[in-house]
Amino acid sequence: MMTQTPSSANVSAVPDLVKIGQIPTNTAIDIETDILDPVVHSDRFCRFQFQNKGILHSNSKIILRLNKSAVKGFLPVGTGIYSLIQRCSLRVGTKTISEIDDFNHYMGYKSMFLSNEHQKQREQYTTGRQLAHKAYYEEGASGQTEFHGTVEHLTTKAVRVGLDNGQMVTATGAGDDTVDLNPRVFLRTGDNDYGPECALSLQDLFPFLTQNQLPLFMMKEPVTVELFFSDAIDERMSLVSSASDTKGTSSFPIDTSATELVADYQYFPQEMMEQYAQQNANLSFTYSDLRLAKRTIPIKATGTEEKESIIVNVGGAGRLVSKIFTTLSDDAISSDSILNNYHSMSMDRLYTGTSTARFNGVLTSNVKYNDHFLYPVDVDNSAQQFHYLTGAEGMVPFIQREEYNFEGRGLSLGKFSGYTQEDSEHGLAGRFFYQAHKLNRNERVNSRGIEIYNTYDKLANSKSSGANTATLRTYVELIRVAQLNDGVMDTFFA
Repeated sequence: MMTQTPSSANVSAVPDLVKIGQIPTNTAIDIETDILDPVVHSDRFCRFQFQNKGILHSNSKIILRLNKSAVKGFLPVGTGIYSLIQRCSLRVGTKTISEIDDFNHYMGYKSMFLSNEHQKQREQYTTGRQLAHKAYYEEGASGQTEFHGTVEHLTTKAVRVGLDNGQMVTATGAGDDTVDLNPRVFLRTGDNDYGPECALSLQDLFPFLTQNQLPLFMMKEPVTVELFFSDAIDERMSLVSSASDTKGTSSFPIDTSATELVADYQYFPQEMMEQYAQQNANLSFTYSDLRLAKRTIPIKATGTEEKESIIVNVGGAGRLVSKIFTTLSDDAISSDSILNNYHSMSMDRLYTGTSTARFNGVLTSNVKYNDHFLYPVDVDNSAQQFHYLTGAEGMVPFIQREEYNFEGRGLSLGKFSGYTQEDSEHGLAGRFFYQAHKLNRNERVNSRGIEIYNTYDKLANSKSSGANTATLRTYVELIRVAQLNDGVMDTFFA
């Protein structure tokens, strides 16, 4: 019998099943959920392997839980359970499709762009992130909450902004300087017979999956997810202020018996999936991947800090690069803070003393590639740097001005787990000074790569004595292509 070639009408009738979005057809979709145990698991590494069936849903979850501990700690406010992930990798056979190093620092950056409502009502319960804000009203008397003030207090005297996790904020004295807010009980240790347990989404771990879904039923090679965990001491949890003296000794191991992957496989009608596989034997995926460049920045001893200028080559030679973003984390700050080490420190400031002695520190920045600077004039205005950050991500980060550039006075003087929210070392002030640059010339980077020009005037030393260091992390977003040919995946740079 002669095999009939599908007509063009039939070809066009088959929708793109792996592209995330609406499908222009009315058809039934079946979802099958498997609970996968890791094939390899230790306190520093685990690996999952999918079954090659159906279409993998990008919002499948990985469940992680920490062991119970007598030490009082809580998940870092900005990263939640993502603080456990140092590196994540998505592999097909022996090929790496997507990989992010220092993933916990990357999520400290991405978490800024989630709305207050999303953080408070969803992320707090699923991923442990709690970076939601609200207005803190002036207190009337000792023991009152901020909602018990006069009408004038509630309408005109919200002079501060602080964290909001849905719990009542109670003051123990006049003003909000004595407010102490604590994480919810399921996000901390020391009070429970269990540790925090949260879910990580695959599309958060791998940018490839934000636009595409893997057609596992068409793939002949094994598909695996590998997670490399951060250090159990100082990198996974933040300590409450009263337990901060145990920094460097308190360990928070992972409960390996609770780790699992909840994989959702989608199934369309069999005829449609078979026809799609026949017509798309050669599939191509274009996506963004990240590469990390790190550099140590010296900070002189307290009282002797001075302007520091650096030029850093962050790579990207011969690649199509869409944007870069940087973080600068204080190496002396870790579990003894609200955010742990997952922050980006701003310049120093001085608001006391004579008018001539007062100052706001200034970061002067620019980016050079293909023998031209991205900005014709070096950028030294933090408002302009915030504008470029917003333009690179396409949305405004949900943070307060003092949290970004350490300018002005707007953060609450209250505490979170014993740490003052307005503190610039252990709190939130000046801890979100991320920089992002969108490379807008649509050019392939030449052999010299991308260079970052930064002048820090000046960085504060958080150590009580001696010199300090900070780590500059630059994430370079590259364009890559993955091709699936007859069930075999291959990847290359665009």
